[in-house]
Amino acid sequence: MFIHPQERLASEQTTNSAMVAPEAPYSNNNIPFSFAPATNSEVDVASVNSFRTIDTNQTGDHESLSSDITDRANEPQGLIKLLCEIDGGLGIALERVKQGSSSAKASATFLKKRAAIEDEYGRMMIKLSKSMQEGHHSNDTKQGSYGENWLYMLKLHESIGENRVKFAAAIQEISEEITALYKETDKSRKNLKDSRQKHEKAIQDSEQALEKAKNKYETHSEDWERTLLQKNGEVVPNLKPRTLTKAIFSKQPKSPTQLLKMEEDARNKAATANDTYKHHLSITNATRHEYYDIHLPRMVTALKDISDECDIGLQYHLARYTYLFENTMVSDALVISPANTEDGPSMRKIVEQINNEEDYYSYVQSYGAKAKKMKNHDIPYDQYNMSEQAISIMNPKNVFGVDLAEQMRRDNHEVPLILMKCAEAIERNGGLESQGIYRVSGVQSNIQKLRALFDRNTEAVDLSAEESSLDINNITSVLKLWFRELPDPLFPREMYQNFINAAKTPDERKRVLDLHECVNNLPDPNYSTLKYLMGHLHKIVQNQDKNKMSVQNLGIVFGPTLMGSPVVTAISNPVSLQNSNTAPTPYVASDSGGLNDMGWQCKVVEAILENYLAIFV
Repeated sequence: MFIHPQERLASEQTTNSAMVAPEAPYSNNNIPFSFAPATNSEVDVASVNSFRTIDTNQTGDHESLSSDITDRANEPQGLIKLLCEIDGGLGIALERVKQGSSSAKASATFLKKRAAIEDEYGRMMIKLSKSMQEGHHSNDTKQGSYGENWLYMLKLHESIGENRVKFAAAIQEISEEITALYKETDKSRKNLKDSRQKHEKAIQDSEQALEKAKNKYETHSEDWERTLLQKNGEVVPNLKPRTLTKAIFSKQPKSPTQLLKMEEDARNKAATANDTYKHHLSITNATRHEYYDIHLPRMVTALKDISDECDIGLQYHLARYTYLFENTMVSDALVISPANTEDGPSMRKIVEQINNEEDYYSYVQSYGAKAKKMKNHDIPYDQYNMSEQAISIMNPKNVFGVDLAEQMRRDNHEVPLILMKCAEAIERNGGLESQGIYRVSGVQSNIQKLRALFDRNTEAVDLSAEESSLDINNITSVLKLWFRELPDPLFPREMYQNFINAAKTPDERKRVLDLHECVNNLPDPNYSTLKYLMGHLHKIVQNQDKNKMSVQNLGIVFGPTLMGSPVVTAISNPVSLQNSNTAPTPYVASDSGGLNDMGWQCKVVEAILENYLAIFV
């Protein structure tokens, strides 16, 4: 049967003392329940909450605690023991390692950026010095003593740049080593932090299980106490409110047998809860002992070692950096101002060695030997010779609207040049086989462009290079336009009626002879021009099966163009004419005469073209 520790203690006291009188079976002295602390053979529950902590009531006030911490911190082992004893010591050690890791990271970042700055500065200094040295002779800069000392100064800057590049490489190496130190430190810190969380969770889980077992134990112990007092007829005190069975709070009177059975059941439940509570207490204490006696010192020691390694490593690398920095600054200073004269002059001495007067004299002497004597006479007028194209624009040789004889005298050509160029271009570019040649008109804008070119300088016109020559109809149209704008047509007006009369001759043979005679009576410019034109049109007639331009079609096109309108005389005042010896004034009539004779104009051209060989060859 389960016996409460207090009940066992009371039994031992009864056995050891003299028994005066027997006690009642359920007297107050025999109650087997007490909340007094357990004996040495049992585990003290209160020790769980005070385990491995410093009790300020036992060690003194806060000043004594601070003094104890200061004394222990003077030696490494004492510092580790102190961290194991104070609350949050492991967190302090983790935070210290984190500070060291962050410091290393910040130092690595600074050195990395400093290395980039130094490297860029050094390379730009070298690049600048070399480019200035290379461009010294090509640029308009002074030579002589200035040039020599300037080049020497640039070389000193180049040396400074090389020193900075080496310094940047060394800083970069230190930065990489500090980065590796930071990463390794942070990795070790995180591993120990995870281990700490793992052990603390194990302790927390075991303490939570212990707390549940303890609450269950106290509940069943209170139930046992109530049933025990109720069985002995005692007044039940106001205990802590617990969840009790309905049978215990039942107001109906219980028989002694029922009360005995209830007390026995409550005792058994309390015994079971007590065993469970002791079991969890043993596990919790073992877990805490393992953590505080083994794992915590190990982790604190590891964190101390990691912190020492990070601190010493960071201090070592910073010492390397300061040594390199000082060495670089000293090297730059020695480049600028050498300690020994054998190493060359200082930069200040280089500038002082420049002799401006001597440089100026040497400069003048070097050019004086090659210089020519100054010419101080007046400068003659040098007329600008303009291009032929510009001259043709200023002094154009117009061909449109200019008398045919005048054109040929001016240009010294037997045949007008515009006629020859257009005919050759037509024959060369397939115009002889072009359907509707001379009947189809070209584009007006291109025609006017060709007209402007011929009016400017006919000799300079190259129809093979002009874009407008791509269309043969543009060339034929400008040629017809030239014939139409002649002041006196190709068939002169004074011979107009002769050609019309010859064309009206009924007898064909007689008509050809009369036309031949009229053609031979033409002025030389008109004859040569007509002969060349008819030769060109004769070639077109020979290809009429392809170009669809017969003799009749060409006669219709060129009749009015070549003959124009007849000359008529008008008498403005017949009375005055009778009283005057003045001859009547001739004038060109309107197109009414030409329109009446249009058929015969076409017949003239048609007949001449049909008999081209007989008339001209």
